[in-house]
Amino acid sequence: MEISASAFLTNINLQVIDVLIVILCLSAILFYCYSIYSAVVTFGESHIYAPNFYPPITILKPICGLDRDIYENLATFCRQEYSTYQIIFSVRSPQDPGIDVVKQIIQDFPRLDIQLIVCDRIIGTNLKVSNLANALSFAKYEILVIADSDIRVGEDYLQRVVQPLHNKNVGVVTCLYRSVAPGWVEKLEAVGTACDFHAGAITSKQLEGMKFALGSTIVIRQEVLKAIGGFEAIADYLADDFQLGYLTAKVGYKVMLSDYIVEHVLFANTLIDSIQHQVRWLR
Repeated sequence: MEISASAFLTNINLQVIDVLIVILCLSAILFYCYSIYSAVVTFGESHIYAPNFYPPITILKPICGLDRDIYENLATFCRQEYSTYQIIFSVRSPQDPGIDVVKQIIQDFPRLDIQLIVCDRIIGTNLKVSNLANALSFAKYEILVIADSDIRVGEDYLQRVVQPLHNKNVGVVTCLYRSVAPGWVEKLEAVGTACDFHAGAITSKQLEGMKFALGSTIVIRQEVLKAIGGFEAIADYLADDFQLGYLTAKVGYKVMLSDYIVEHVLFANTLIDSIQHQVRWLR
């Protein structure tokens, strides 16, 4: 039985495609096997705590618009079991709807040292970084904690995340996060974060060490921030959180991944919103 040349070539092409698919599948399997190994190593690491190390802290909270459950998110930072800390909320526009939420926070927690800064000064193309820079001028303490307004934490958060800084060689502490996903669109996004982003972050840590930070939490000393050029050094980067960790490692400090897991409250009304989030993160 004769086989035409075109049929023979088609058969060869299908075999090549099959081989490529097998290679891709095996590559993915190997990656996730190594990711699981990296996670076991990461979460199996022992963390040394200094029982008397509870330095005063300034929390910087850039605000832009209204995240889902923003009041409750912000309020968790006001319920910390920590002796001395300051919270600075910074907003660019006097018409920002987040201002009313912050004013309610200030009213509900009158004993806390809370300030609201409204300033439209711009130091670069990343407006969030400008927000942080405007707040920094009012920081009273050496240690800064930076966390986005869609992050929610427990009462022991400050106690835990500050601990690695008792080692003077540590310049930045950062945290992984657990997604809070109310709707089906957010659940899809949460699965992607857990299976893709977290796997990549933990694998990178295992392969070359922590040379990046995550926006869910960044703990940094002011002296380290000055050493990397201040917020001005990252004002034109979209991935400002990555740069804070990368530049810190570049000047010789360690970046530590805390054993504390914060919560990230997802907010995507539609599938298009979720896709836009993913495109921004990929950029």
